[in-house]
Amino acid sequence: MNLISPISDNSWKDILSIFKKTTLEKGDYFAKVGRVENQFGILLDGVLRAYITNGNGSEYTKTLFTPTHFKTPISYVGALTSLVTMSPNQVSIQALTPSEMLTGNYLDWKSLMDHNQEIATWSRKMTELFFIGKELREFEYFTLHADERYKLFRMRYPELENLITQYQIAHFLGITPTQLSRIRKKIFRED
Repeated sequence: MNLISPISDNSWKDILSIFKKTTLEKGDYFAKVGRVENQFGILLDGVLRAYITNGNGSEYTKTLFTPTHFKTPISYVGALTSLVTMSPNQVSIQALTPSEMLTGNYLDWKSLMDHNQEIATWSRKMTELFFIGKELREFEYFTLHADERYKLFRMRYPELENLITQYQIAHFLGITPTQLSRIRKKIFRED
């Protein structure tokens, strides 16, 4: 966390006082559609996905969370819109592998931010990094061909090809598993 913004020992004590260690098994949900979420977390180990389901049941994976999330040195996990607005959640967050997290109540975190400038600064910087990564992912999604997105995926998440299914990777890339299979065959022939 100090890579994002320095935090004093006293602030660390405050932060650690609101967190507890949580274990998720593969398939467990951290956040579910329709619930008003109040928990957020920092992923220590494992892989989670945030996804939405459209009206016909098709899934779209918005984000893959790993301990060092793309563009950020740690992985801050939560259904942010539900946490901030206290409205029913529209995004599911599911463990794709056994996972360990530090989890805490978002209202407790908000109270810490309101009373501690170091924590408020850290949270703002973390949010900025997250949105920079989100904007870059959206730009790439709409401007790059599927094979280019897959190559970036392999570069950014080299460990995931052996940890999650091709189905999950395809949904993250916004393509079908059949399209991913074709792209993989083409790329591996070129290598």
